[in-house]
Amino acid sequence: MDKHLARLAEIYKAIDNLYDAAMRHYNFSCEGCTDNCCVTKFYHHTNIEELYLAEGLERLDENKKKEVLSRAEDVVKIHNSSPEDVRVMCPLNENGICIIYEHRPMICRIHGVPYQMFKKNMSIEFGTGCYRFINEKLNENMQYFMFNRTVFYVEMVKVEKELRETLDITGDYKKTTAEMVVSILNPN
Repeated sequence: MDKHLARLAEIYKAIDNLYDAAMRHYNFSCEGCTDNCCVTKFYHHTNIEELYLAEGLERLDENKKKEVLSRAEDVVKIHNSSPEDVRVMCPLNENGICIIYEHRPMICRIHGVPYQMFKKNMSIEFGTGCYRFINEKLNENMQYFMFNRTVFYVEMVKVEKELRETLDITGDYKKTTAEMVVSILNPN
């Protein structure tokens, strides 16, 4: 298990390095953003990310775990009873900061800046970046920074495949961060 988590940590480090370079290139910062991406309902599609998240949650004290679990259960209820695009704060966010920042999932690491991604049919998907980036930076006449998400997704798939083979896991995986937190902290 450790080798899979270590490989994911390497992927995350590469993402963080490229993301930091993109932020510097664009002279862009999330600081002071009023459109917090932590209220976006993101889905995660890998078991390995849940295991990595579990590692981060394990470092919290028992009282903090109970608080996070309670918030996560509330978020799951809201998600299950509201439209798909409902915006509700991630249960891991406290006072605008992720309490398990080093163990946050991939989408939390790559959201915000413009990107490109090669699809299975080799077409290219371009993303414009988050709402704040679009409003503050897109109209500036600046050179595009190559933030290709494809390599990270390919590497993530490799790690997930190896993990699934090791643990004999089958079936699809699709959970929000709140659902992962509930699975980890309240496995019943």
